[in-house]
Amino acid sequence: MSFQKINLSDLKSNAKVKPEIMEKVWLLNLDQIESNTGKVLNYEEVPFQGIGSSTIYFQKGTVLYSKLRPYLNKVVIADRNGFATSELVPIVCNEELIYPKYLAYFLRSESFLKFASNVVAGAKMPRMVMSEFWNYEIPLPPLSEQKRIAKILDKADELRQKRQQSIEKLDELLQATFIDMFGDPVTNPKNLDYIQLGKLGNWASGGTPSRSNKTFFNGTIPWYTSGELNNIYVSDSIEKISIEAIENSSTKLIPIGSLLLGMYDTAGLKSSITTIDSACNQAIAFAKINDNLANKLFVYHQIQLIKEHLKQKQRGVRQKNFNLTMIKEIEILNPKLELQNSFAKTAARIEQQKQTLLKQLNEQKNLFQSLQQRAFNGEL
Repeated sequence: MSFQKINLSDLKSNAKVKPEIMEKVWLLNLDQIESNTGKVLNYEEVPFQGIGSSTIYFQKGTVLYSKLRPYLNKVVIADRNGFATSELVPIVCNEELIYPKYLAYFLRSESFLKFASNVVAGAKMPRMVMSEFWNYEIPLPPLSEQKRIAKILDKADELRQKRQQSIEKLDELLQATFIDMFGDPVTNPKNLDYIQLGKLGNWASGGTPSRSNKTFFNGTIPWYTSGELNNIYVSDSIEKISIEAIENSSTKLIPIGSLLLGMYDTAGLKSSITTIDSACNQAIAFAKINDNLANKLFVYHQIQLIKEHLKQKQRGVRQKNFNLTMIKEIEILNPKLELQNSFAKTAARIEQQKQTLLKQLNEQKNLFQSLQQRAFNGEL
């Protein structure tokens, strides 16, 4: 079954709405919207008199689409009246034509995201070209079919969110286990000894081989950037280099089981542990933790807990960074090794459960994307 198509501009209601004057109002900013889901992470209420001129008013049921950095995929349906940054485009749906939930799901779909990411203007602050946005044609089944599609996607999304919540609960369990055994690592209520990271291993930073030599980036050795330090273990990278690149540049071969720490800007203290011999660029510090002094899993998880506290020490005006000396001087709790090993065993069991859930979550995400594609192609 194929659906008729209609421009986004033809789905808008032309009804004018006036702001509701209240003592306090909801102000929605982009950083309060979760990518891909449209979940509002927190609600901020501000005095009505404090609302600036660069905001827009919206009513409950309005679909809000982020034109700034559209690749972040931030689309939300307002569950109450409020004001928002002008980077959010309000779409007041003509409900004789379009069901708001159906529209929101379509705007978050993989096909529309791909389109939106390619019609932007601006290098540092890429924004959707709005003429392209409003001229985009979306499939428009009958309202009853739109609601049926939205209901199916709601159920699939609910399963996906429950799996995500289970993963978050495991993270909370791990944090609670650490604090129960060792106390808060920032305040150290158990008065444990400290040790500097520099005493736990030989720290170094990576480097970037010359790109003018094409053979350097035509190898099999993973070469990490800090943007790739997203999981506890890392074994693959976007770019790979050759042994000749290591021999003829400042980058180094990193042994299996080394701890990697990002140093620059927002990637400061992003962390991973290598599972194969690899390399990294100069924005990453690394060391093979001495197993006789500390357990690398204990060190890794403690850094996750104190990361935001430590990032207050980053230096710089435009870009706040760590350097290798600062990494070496980071102090962490140093309880008895047997206690560290005991925690690490618990952490490994929790991580195993988490990896199982992550695999299931990935399968559910793929299923959800498949359902979206089939739904908007009239195949459900």
